[in-house]
Amino acid sequence: MKKLKYLPIVIISAFVLYALGFSIMEGGFTNVTLQEIQFKPSDSLALGRDKSNLLDDSVSFVARVVAPPRVSPANNDFRTMMRGSNSWTCYVQDTANGVFGGIVIRQGSRGPQTAIDLLDTGAIIRVQGVIQEFGSTASNNYANTLTQLALDTANGYTVSILGNSPKRPDPKQVQITDFAIGDYPNGGTINYVDGEKYEGMYVEIRNVTTAAGIGNRQPFSIVDENGNRMYMRDFSNWFSASPSGDTLRPWTAPSIGTFVNSIRGVIINANNEGAFGTQLPYVIVPIYPNDLSLGNATPILSSPIRNPGVPTPSDSVTVTVTATDPGDSPVTIQNMSVLYRFNGGAFTSKNMDLVAGNIYSTKMPPASLGTTVEYFIRAEDNQNGIKLLPSDTSRSKLFYIVRTNDSMSIQDVQYCPNNGGRSAYEGYDVRGLEGIVTADTSDIPGINFTSSAGNQTSPRRVYIQNGTGEYSGIWVAGGPTDALRKGDKVRVKGTVEENFGCTRINIVTPSNIVLISSGNTQPPAEILSTGQIPNSAQDGDIEVEKWESVYIRFNTEVDINCINAGTGISCTTSEPLIDTVFRRNYGEILVADGSEIDARIELQDGNHNYSNNWDGQGSVSPNILLTKNDKISYIEGILYFSFSNYKLTPRKNVDFGTVTPVGISSNGIELVNDYALMQNYPNPFNPSTKINFNIPVSGNVTLKIYDMIGREVSQLVNSFVAAGSYSVNFDGSNLSSGIYFYKIEANNASGKNFVSTKRMVLVK
Repeated sequence: MKKLKYLPIVIISAFVLYALGFSIMEGGFTNVTLQEIQFKPSDSLALGRDKSNLLDDSVSFVARVVAPPRVSPANNDFRTMMRGSNSWTCYVQDTANGVFGGIVIRQGSRGPQTAIDLLDTGAIIRVQGVIQEFGSTASNNYANTLTQLALDTANGYTVSILGNSPKRPDPKQVQITDFAIGDYPNGGTINYVDGEKYEGMYVEIRNVTTAAGIGNRQPFSIVDENGNRMYMRDFSNWFSASPSGDTLRPWTAPSIGTFVNSIRGVIINANNEGAFGTQLPYVIVPIYPNDLSLGNATPILSSPIRNPGVPTPSDSVTVTVTATDPGDSPVTIQNMSVLYRFNGGAFTSKNMDLVAGNIYSTKMPPASLGTTVEYFIRAEDNQNGIKLLPSDTSRSKLFYIVRTNDSMSIQDVQYCPNNGGRSAYEGYDVRGLEGIVTADTSDIPGINFTSSAGNQTSPRRVYIQNGTGEYSGIWVAGGPTDALRKGDKVRVKGTVEENFGCTRINIVTPSNIVLISSGNTQPPAEILSTGQIPNSAQDGDIEVEKWESVYIRFNTEVDINCINAGTGISCTTSEPLIDTVFRRNYGEILVADGSEIDARIELQDGNHNYSNNWDGQGSVSPNILLTKNDKISYIEGILYFSFSNYKLTPRKNVDFGTVTPVGISSNGIELVNDYALMQNYPNPFNPSTKINFNIPVSGNVTLKIYDMIGREVSQLVNSFVAAGSYSVNFDGSNLSSGIYFYKIEANNASGKNFVSTKRMVLVK
C-alpha cells in the first residue's frame, strides 16, 4: 500500500479512532473520512492541483448513497440509472453533508459482484477501494481531474450496507459562480477554489435560463442573469438520449431560453470529456426526473432599433424589434408593446404591430428639446410567458435625449441615467466630439499572446478627454486613430459602439478626424480612491461608469492584495504564475488604499515593464515582477472595462510610483492544515525572490539563508508568528551568483518542531 501523504490528519484520525477502541487498519484498508480524501487547500486549488492527497491509497469509509447504479433494487427496479453499459457508477456523500464530502464510486466491470449494484438511494454504506483520479494519465499535480474510488474487485472486496436513510441528502444551495465566472470557455474563468469543495456532492441552482449545449453529452447549459455559464451532463439515464439503449424515458433537452426554476444534481469535473477536451469545467449531473424544474420558454427579443437614432423635437420615433417564441409546444406571441416615459414620469404603454415576418413596430410621440425618454419592450405569449428588453428594467432601460442635431460632446455620448452603462446613441453616427488625446497606441499598443490555455488578444486603444470630471473621456477606435499622439486636440465623427461593455467611437476614414492642435497639456488626473472603483462593481454601475475612459489616479499608497485576479471578484493565486488552463492569468492584480477596498489594475495592455508574470516573462529583464503584498506609492492610467470588470490601465512606467517589496506579511485569513515551506519564486532569481510558508499553530519561527558551505548570510524571520500563511521577500543584491539554501525552524507550546530546507539559485 502506498504511503499516506496527508500525514498530520491521519495521525489525528488515528488517535481519535484508537481512543474510541477502533483500529485504523482493516484488511489492508485505512479508515478515512471523505474530507480526508477530497480536501485541498485554496493555494493548491488556485494552481489546478486538485488531486487527492490519498491518491493510489487503499481506503475504507462510511457514506450515504446519493445516486445508486440501478433505479431502485429495493423496489425490484433493476434498470441501469447511472450511465455505463459495462461498469457500475455510484455517487455518495458523507453522512454529515459537509463540503469536500462527496465522491464518485466506480466499479470498472459488472463482475465479480461487490454489491454496489444492490444499493438504493439513502443507504448508509461502508465501502473499500483505491483512490484514483479520472480524466488524465499525467503524473504531475497540474492535471485537473475527477477524484473517484475504484472498487478493488480483483481481491473480492464488497460494499457493506450498514443501514438506510429515508431519503438522499438535501442539496447544497449554490450559484453558477461557485464553479465558473463568465461565459466559460468564451472568456470566462473556472473557479477551482470554490468549485472543488462540491465535487461529487448533490447541489441545487435556482432561477437560471437554458442556453446552448455542446453535442449530445452536454445537451444544454444554464446561464444566470449576469451571463455566467455552466453545462449540464447526461450521466443519468433519466436525462440521456443515447446511452447505448439504456434510456429510462423519452428525453429531449429543453429549448434555449427556457426558465429553470431549479436544477439539482451532482457536481463532477468533466475534463477529458466532450468537445472541450481538457478544458471542460465543472458540470452538473441531474439524477432523477424531479431534479429539473422548468418554467415556460419565454419569448426572445432582439435587435431593437429606433428611427431616427438622434431624435429632435419634431420627430415621432419609430421603434422596431425582432421577437420569436421558442416554446416546446405550439406557442404564439399574443401581445407586444413598448412602455415609455418622459423625464422620469409614469410609463405609458403602446401596442406594437407585426409589420413583417417576426418584426414588430410602433411610433412614440414627439418630445420637447432636452427631454430624457426612457423605454423598454414587453412581449407575452399565450402561456403567459413574459420577456422584457432590457431583461432587468429595474436596473436599466433603453433611452435617448431629444436634441437639436447629432453634434455632441463626449459627455453627451457617455452619459447614462441608469445602471445599464450603455450610450443612448449606440449604433448611430455622431459628430463634433472634441478632446485632447490622453493615451495613444504607443501607450496601449494591444497584445496577442498564446499560452496552453489559448489565445489572449486586446486591441490597441486611443483615448480623448475634454477637461475633467464625470463622463469626460472616451475611447476612439479604428485605423485612422493610429496617427494620433498624446497631447493632440481633435474633433471626431464616427459610430457609437459598445465593445465588451465599453463605449467607443468607431472612426472609419481619416477625414473623420480633424487635428485642431498638437502639444497640448493633457487634463490632470482625477484623484480617486480604490473604493470608488471597486472590483465588485457590476457593468454599468452608475457610480463607476461615469469614470470609464477617464484618466484617473490612486494618489496614496496601495497594497497588492491579489497578484492574479480572475474574471469577476475572484483571486486566482497569491503567486505570480504564467497563464494556464488551470489558472488563467489575464495580467490583472487587485490593489487597495486606505479605503481597504480592492480595485483592479490591468497590466497586459500598457507599454511598461511591470508584470505579474502573465506571459512567463515577469522576471526577465527589463521586466519588473510584482508580487503579493508589494506596495506602490501611487498608480494612474485610463479606466477600461472588459470581461465583467472595470480596470485601471497604466500606460507607461511613469504611471507607477515607487514599488516597495515588503518583508514578512500575512497572506490573509487562511486556514492552513500543516507546516509547509514552499519553493521560492522566481527561481532562479535576480536579485529578489519570494518565500512562502505555512504555520498551522502559533509559535516561534526562524527563517535563515545559508551559502554553499553552511554560513548564515541572512536572517529573514526570528519572531513569534501567529497561525497562517506568510510571504517573505529576500533581496540578494549584496550576494554573488550561486546556490543558496533557506531553512525554516518552527516550534509551538506543545513542543512540536518543524524543520525544512530548500535550495535556490541566484543568477546575476
